[in-house]
Amino acid sequence: RFLPPFWQQQRAADNLYSVYWLYNRTGQPWLLELAEKIYRNMADWTDGIASWHNVNIAQAFDSPAIFYMQSHDPKHLTAAERNYREVRRLYGQVPGGMFGGDENCRPGYTGPRQAIESCGVAEQMLSDEMLLRITGDPVWADRCERVALNTFPATMTPDLKALRYLTAPNLVLSDRRSKAPGLQNRGPMLHYNPHIHRCCQHNIGHGWPYYAESLWAATRDNGLAAVLYAPCAVTARVGDGAEVTIEEDTNYPFEETVRLTLHVPRPIRFPLKLRVPGWCDQPEVLVNGKPFQSGARGGSFMVIDRQWKEGDRVELTLPMKVRLTVWKANKNSVSVHVGPLTFSLKIGEKYIRSGGTDRWPAWEVFPSTPWNYGLVLEPEDPTRSFDVVRKPMPAGQPFEAEAAPLQLLAKAKRIPGWKLDDLGLVGPLALSPVRSDEPVETVTLIPMGCARLRISAFPVVGEGPDARPWPEPPHSDIEVKASHCFEQDTVRAACDGRLPRSSSDQSIPRMTWWPQRGTEEWLAYHFGQPKQVRQVQVYWFDDTGRGHCRVPQSWQVEWLDGETWKPVRSEDPYTTLPDRFNTVHFDPVKTQAIRIRVQLKPDFSAGVLELRVR
Repeated sequence: RFLPPFWQQQRAADNLYSVYWLYNRTGQPWLLELAEKIYRNMADWTDGIASWHNVNIAQAFDSPAIFYMQSHDPKHLTAAERNYREVRRLYGQVPGGMFGGDENCRPGYTGPRQAIESCGVAEQMLSDEMLLRITGDPVWADRCERVALNTFPATMTPDLKALRYLTAPNLVLSDRRSKAPGLQNRGPMLHYNPHIHRCCQHNIGHGWPYYAESLWAATRDNGLAAVLYAPCAVTARVGDGAEVTIEEDTNYPFEETVRLTLHVPRPIRFPLKLRVPGWCDQPEVLVNGKPFQSGARGGSFMVIDRQWKEGDRVELTLPMKVRLTVWKANKNSVSVHVGPLTFSLKIGEKYIRSGGTDRWPAWEVFPSTPWNYGLVLEPEDPTRSFDVVRKPMPAGQPFEAEAAPLQLLAKAKRIPGWKLDDLGLVGPLALSPVRSDEPVETVTLIPMGCARLRISAFPVVGEGPDARPWPEPPHSDIEVKASHCFEQDTVRAACDGRLPRSSSDQSIPRMTWWPQRGTEEWLAYHFGQPKQVRQVQVYWFDDTGRGHCRVPQSWQVEWLDGETWKPVRSEDPYTTLPDRFNTVHFDPVKTQAIRIRVQLKPDFSAGVLELRVR
């Protein structure tokens, strides 16, 4: 079969792009027939999101726009933009330019502690670069920079010798322990290891080379466009066909100025186009030391169309101001930006060797300083809450915590209630503003790309009547145990306080006994102190039509009397109804533990979305 499912169909547009590359060099008509056949048989990204797998999205959301080069149908161009916006609307309300897809995007898992695969980061950069060339719209350069400068560097150790499978905007522990189901993919997905992360250890290698390849672009009017900024040199034919070289000297994105020197064989006229990022309102340009008035604003290209001669110089300054983003969809948390860079709290990073070889070591990274801070912002103008500190550019890697050449000083307060959860993930955000009685401290923020451990979506500390104390995690005094729990589920889901919409709700964590079938199982709450209990409510998980979990055959409540489990005395029926709480009242018991004992249906497993005791 042509393009058999699954991966081939999802990602076939990359093949399509290669076909067009070859057609542009050979002009053979059969290649366009092949391209049309590929488009017909690949996954349909024109009418919506064809797959919620994170790499499929990053690699294939642009598929219709690639075919647009042949079809010239505007719907194919707009489909890529719609796909981008839809994914960001649902799962990308976080800093760093990516989205939560820690293997797949999952309803309910949309906060900044959700991660993205390293493959997805590299593929997003490439897709943005391709769309920049196809559309000529500088917004794709802005989007590419957002990912390349903030998320991509932290996927690897500073020496580029080890990588982790997943990286999140809020991530303060990068160890070997599995974080499933908080992160969907189980296993050591946060472990910096050069040997174990399958596709990523190959795919991540094209991130920087393709980025470097995309720094400059030819234009339709025989000119050159600087679309992404970095130290480099480009040689190309322009104007009437003369070969020119442009040398670019810059410390962008850590500094504001880009300096170009032109080398031409003879005086030649051609347009030089300089991208003005969307965040820059007032770019400044000098041509051979004299101001050039272009009228260009953010999100456009500045055009300098003139006759160039050997040694001409262009100096572009892109003033970088402090900006803030409020993530309303994520508890009014705040991110801080300067130019294209988003900033993280500087957290002490303790690297501990954990495997690999001496040449290619693996590492776990632990926090050596506090991380649970909320920002204290000036109410009149929050952007004035930060002092910008510039340091000399390092000789080597700038994307490293101790080498960061651009830093911010900010006021902040510790939030003692904000802790790691049982899995080792940053606790979910609470609604800002939050109240903290801790003293105000001065903290350092560094670019996200420099921070392997990071907090980049900050709570905001307030003092007014709308500021709330940080909530305690639900039932933090309860230890939950089970006879068995599926490795991608968690026993803590039973008491996390997240109420399901139905028994088939896939958007919240769950506890299941899968793959046990037809067996007797149990789920127990152990209290820190003896507690009087008189009622138990169970909301069963049932994925009829999708999987093999059903409401159980029967169940009963037991209490711990010393070392012995005893049934409670109740006249209520033990119902097993879906889509509701099943409630049993009983004679009160004072106990240190209570459990439900469950008989699974033959050939089926079962699970619990929420278990309440009163």
